[in-house]
Amino acid sequence: MSLPLSSDELQLSIKSDLVLRVGKICLAAGTGSYRIKQSMRHVAYMLGVENQAHITLTEINSTCRSGKQFKTEVSNIQGVGINIYNIQLLETLLIEIQARYQHMSESELIRYLDRALANIENQPVLYSPRQSALFAAIACSSFTFLIGGGLIEMLGVLIGSGFGQALRRILLHKHLNQFVVTMLAAAVASSLYFMIIGASYLLLKVNIQHTAGYIASMLFLIPGFPLITGVLDLAKLDFSSGIQRVAYAVAVIFCATFAAWVVAAGIHMAPEAMLSPNLYPVWSACFRLIASFFGVLGFSLLFNSPIKTAFTTAFIGMYANTLRLELIDFTHIPIQAASLIAAFIVGISAFYFSRYNKCPRIALSVPAVCIMVPGIYMFRSMYFVQQNDIISAINWGAQAMLIVLALPLGLVLARVCTDKEWAFNQLPADEQK
Repeated sequence: MSLPLSSDELQLSIKSDLVLRVGKICLAAGTGSYRIKQSMRHVAYMLGVENQAHITLTEINSTCRSGKQFKTEVSNIQGVGINIYNIQLLETLLIEIQARYQHMSESELIRYLDRALANIENQPVLYSPRQSALFAAIACSSFTFLIGGGLIEMLGVLIGSGFGQALRRILLHKHLNQFVVTMLAAAVASSLYFMIIGASYLLLKVNIQHTAGYIASMLFLIPGFPLITGVLDLAKLDFSSGIQRVAYAVAVIFCATFAAWVVAAGIHMAPEAMLSPNLYPVWSACFRLIASFFGVLGFSLLFNSPIKTAFTTAFIGMYANTLRLELIDFTHIPIQAASLIAAFIVGISAFYFSRYNKCPRIALSVPAVCIMVPGIYMFRSMYFVQQNDIISAINWGAQAMLIVLALPLGLVLARVCTDKEWAFNQLPADEQK
């Protein structure tokens, strides 16, 4: 028989529940472990309790203390997703409460937090499945141009990725296993791309020389967000969350690239070298700016970003990604170095634009670098593994790994330059809040 809770225990239980709900919103929205812990600590501080949390990919272990009393709760989420709008809503809520909580009684603060968190938890996604499919199609089609594809290839990718994302959204809504959904969406997207390319060749007699666009048709499946936030967690020495996020991303990439290999093997197709646009340098840079803008815009909207946030992200990614490509073409520096420079520029830009837009930096920085994730390198590594060409597989896999490490490293360097909590493991006593 359980004993009735005392008044202090009941209050601690209510406060602990509110702190845990904040963490669950952050975790379900896909933000990094560091940001989840920071948000939970801020809410706990305003409620007059201390909080310590352990975060993994899908679970939160939260302990709230008040004097000699404490309460530990464990909760989990059912799936891994990305919802930038909820991240932004929670950030706005925390800023508002930070300015008002000292003028509110404890009961008023609890009621206010309860209502505000319920509104965020019940917030529907901003865009319908059709709109989501359109965003994926725009992003992947724009990326096709960046790897040298022409109009026919862009059209094939537009249709293939659109239908693939529509299928993915529908099946995830039915709670089908996420890895199975990834493989099915990859197979549908790449198959439709090949059908359109084949029909163009037979009906229009178009000489298609560049067929690597079928990787671009599946780019919407590459988990750039958890991959980058995972490495950011590792940079903050949060290995439990970071390793799990990276492992999840690798598993999704394996499923997508394996399905792509099966479809490609069925028509006896091997990866080709990426081509550069056959344009004058000035025109090439202009079209790269446009393609990068729409590519990042599509990915940002795919992550459920509000329109204003998505356009700001697209503007940042536009000049950063174009600079990366131009550096590779004209200075011949390694692609890993160019990726690091571009990610650093994205991180610095996100720092200033986040103040103007009043949104968290992660909502601007991570989507802007997702278009730089080397999906083609990853596929080539998988393809050569299946062909038992281990040397080539290691070569492409190592290059992909270095680029993937360079992108969050650039964001980390930008954080270190602009955020004392990232620059120091522990702030000096006179600077701690």
